[in-house]
Formats: sequence, C-alpha cells, structure tokens
Amino acid sequence: MRRILSVLAVAAAVWMTAGCRQTAPSVEGRVIDATIHSVTVETPAGDSLSVSTLGTDPMSVPGVLPGDFVRIFYETLSDGETMRALQLDIEEPSAYRLLPGIWRDCAGADEVGLVLAEDGSAQATGMEQLLDWSLDGEQLVLTTILTEEPQTTGTLVLQIARLDVDSLVVEAPGRKLAFSRQQ
Repeated sequence: MRRILSVLAVAAAVWMTAGCRQTAPSVEGRVIDATIHSVTVETPAGDSLSVSTLGTDPMSVPGVLPGDFVRIFYETLSDGETMRALQLDIEEPSAYRLLPGIWRDCAGADEVGLVLAEDGSAQATGMEQLLDWSLDGEQLVLTTILTEEPQTTGTLVLQIARLDVDSLVVEAPGRKLAFSRQQ
C-alpha cells in the first residue's frame, strides 16, 4: 500500500510540473547575472529581464552561471511586476560549466595537458607552469609562472575554437591544440 501511495505521489508531482510548464509563461535568454535571490537574462531580442528565485524549490530552479542559456517558467506576483521562477531549464551550459576538468592533448606526440579547477586554479604538463585560468568572452586566459624567485607571471591567451563536454580546441598564434576530457 505504501509503495502504491509513493508511486502516486511521484506521478502527481511529475504531472504538476508538466502542467506548470504547459500553462506558465516562459522567457529564454543568456544569463548575465545570478544571485541567490534572482537571475537576470538577456533575451534574444536584447531585452534584460530579472526573475526572482526567492522561495523557489532548488530542484526546480537550480543554480546558474553567467553565460548559461536558460528557459525560465515563471509566475507574475500580485504586485503585477515581479516575476518569480517556477522552473528553470539550462538549455545550453556556459563555458564556465564545461571548462573545469582534466584535458589531455589528443593530436600531438608531445604530452600536453591542462587541469582547470572550478576554483580558477590551473596546472599544466608539457607547457608553461600555470597559476590560474579565467574566461574573457571566447578566450581562455591562462596565467603562467615565468620565474619562481621572485615570482613573475605572464598571460597566455587561447582562442576557444570549439568546446563541448568531451573536447576543447584552442588556438594561439602559430599553434592549435585539441584536447579531450579525461575522467
């Protein structure tokens, strides 16, 4: 009996979520700002909209990062102006989600690899020693350590030619590197 009630409860939750998606208005766009209380997106038409995430279910409205392309199902609150998220779907993740990980050169004979951590730190094999990484638009910016004592740093800017879950292709003047993600 408990099993049947559990199945019915799950089915009702799925039905309610599906019903919400079909009847609630939605907006889609690229995340330009995200806080604990709201998400601001730029729509394909160039408009900027903020949607409140206060009091929302974190399972239905997950955290987002700048650059994520999202669809937000929302309700308009009684003030007639505030939109509150009911459901948020990440349609296309940003590079900030895809870049962290271990990447190995899959094209060259030289062993070249990158470890890009979620906290922004970086390590490398077969190239300059790295300190950290960041994104600037479509460019992967690596801070390199040129000398240890005293420590001096440089910047290596790589143009991202391709990025998906399993591959990263970057270009620098006179050099193209293709990496595959390692588990």
